Amino acid sequence: MQTIEIYSHRGASSSALENTWAAFRRACELDVGIELDVQITKDGVVLVFHDDNLKRLGGKNLNIADIDYEKVKDLKIGKRGRRKFSDDRIPLAYEVFHWAKEKKVPLNIEIKESFAVHPEGPEILAAMLEGLKDIHLSSFNSGLLKEMKRLKPDIETALVVKRNFSLRLLKQLPWIDGIHLHKRLYSENLIARLKGMEKTVRVYGIVGTEQAVKQPSQYLSGIITDYPAKIKEKMRLPE
Repeated sequence: MQTIEIYSHRGASSSALENTWAAFRRACELDVGIELDVQITKDGVVLVFHDDNLKRLGGKNLNIADIDYEKVKDLKIGKRGRRKFSDDRIPLAYEVFHWAKEKKVPLNIEIKESFAVHPEGPEILAAMLEGLKDIHLSSFNSGLLKEMKRLKPDIETALVVKRNFSLRLLKQLPWIDGIHLHKRLYSENLIARLKGMEKTVRVYGIVGTEQAVKQPSQYLSGIITDYPAKIKEKMRLPE
């Protein structure tokens, strides 16, 4: 029987603020994996946060790569107009990793661009991954994945792809173990060709109406979604 993993995008972000403890705990209750984003501050502290800049959720026009952790540790995050009353803060990655290990929650860790400009970023993250099980690393940046594969050769790496890309070029990236496709690129033919290249394939941006849910490819390994409860129900996966 085909097993398709479900990963909640930035935690159960349709139920709680993205990349927060509330979103992660809800995903754990649903018994699904968690896709989360990691950034690194100028002084080498790894945070769980999607944006390179704090403006959208933190209200401050600051790039995480340019500031020390002291500037963000007490920052309230939330949607505009609600931050003042928010109890949410930016989680520390090592705390989330430790929690996920204890709860046996699979993690899809997306590495953001602040790691590309920090001179020790990949090494710091690699040290934090020691002893973790059932994880894989993803990024839009193939160079970052190459460095992580050098540091942690046993951990799966996945290139995140939003637009059309060259399979010929992919053959020149042997350190890439998997592909995370935007749902616009989903097709049985492409997924079969990627499987033929021995790549793990997951699809993201799923809301529940797509072909990937109704008739998933036999080669599809995972779905990344803001709506994990809905996807589980539609695919009749056990709770």
